[in-house]
Amino acid sequence: MIFKVLLLILTIANCCTLNQIQKKTRILRGNYKDVLNFQQINLISRYNTYFNGGQMNSQLNRDAIYYVNSAIGYTYCSLHNSIEITLFKNYELNTVVVEIWDRLVDVHYDFEIYISFLEQEKKIYENASFAGVIKIRFKDQLVDKIRIYNRGGSNYNGFLSIIKAQAFYHRYN
Repeated sequence: MIFKVLLLILTIANCCTLNQIQKKTRILRGNYKDVLNFQQINLISRYNTYFNGGQMNSQLNRDAIYYVNSAIGYTYCSLHNSIEITLFKNYELNTVVVEIWDRLVDVHYDFEIYISFLEQEKKIYENASFAGVIKIRFKDQLVDKIRIYNRGGSNYNGFLSIIKAQAFYHRYN
């Protein structure tokens, strides 16, 4: 009953219909797709960030088939520096996935991941972990920038090497 009254008030006030609210929510959530995708035109900072093998072959948001070796296929930054991704627009997100290059069987990395909105930064991941795919879930939040900070490098060298990164809104039950 309360929902019907609220919907009636919104409609009378010419604010929006339920379909318009749902559409705006989908857009804000990036239509539930990867908002770091190469086609989204996000800005990856080149300051202290390197694309081994050239930008097109090594961007962490590319969709191309991955071929990675010591010369191509990954984005990296040196010790105590960050890889920063500024989103094209603001999105409501709750999941970040990062694939770390596992050049050796037992390589592990020490890094942190931050999300921010309007210059207010929040740490969502802090760990020394083995390479591979790391999926981070966090409370629904508006995001305009993602920063991956190389806190301690790896046991192989001081670099943080990332093959792929994704960010999206996922409906969890």
